[in-house]
Amino acid sequence: MRPCPRLYVMVGVPGSGKTTWVRRHLPDALRVSLDDLRLMLSGRDYDARYEPMVSVAGATLLEALARHACEWGLDIVFDATNVVRSWRSRSIEVARRHGLVPVAIYCPCDLDTALRRNARRPNPVPEEVIRRFFAQLEPPTGDEGFAEVRHG
Repeated sequence: MRPCPRLYVMVGVPGSGKTTWVRRHLPDALRVSLDDLRLMLSGRDYDARYEPMVSVAGATLLEALARHACEWGLDIVFDATNVVRSWRSRSIEVARRHGLVPVAIYCPCDLDTALRRNARRPNPVPEEVIRRFFAQLEPPTGDEGFAEVRHG
């Protein structure tokens, strides 16, 4: 019998290294990336007008993949900022509903490093967005319902 797949919930501000960590450590997992969905839906890296649609698309895709992950025997990664506890609770609920093990991967990063990394991107996230996420950041804890909290 195969072990239950995991739902990895990435946590960190833009520029903290979440996607780099996923590509290095979870190359075979199914990846739900809000950044990729933004590009797919709007052709832009960021546009506040599209954020509600990106959120709906990400939640819908995550739910659909989670429904089949055990059957496929594949882990899933939710590659988004997930900086607030209330947003992460949705992913934990999806994992539990579909028999997945929820695991948080926290990528701590100081504000200056995140801003510096972001500035090197071809299409940087607006600085005020990074500052807002940094101010809102609630590091994940086991009492949220994660089976494990790792540092990336």
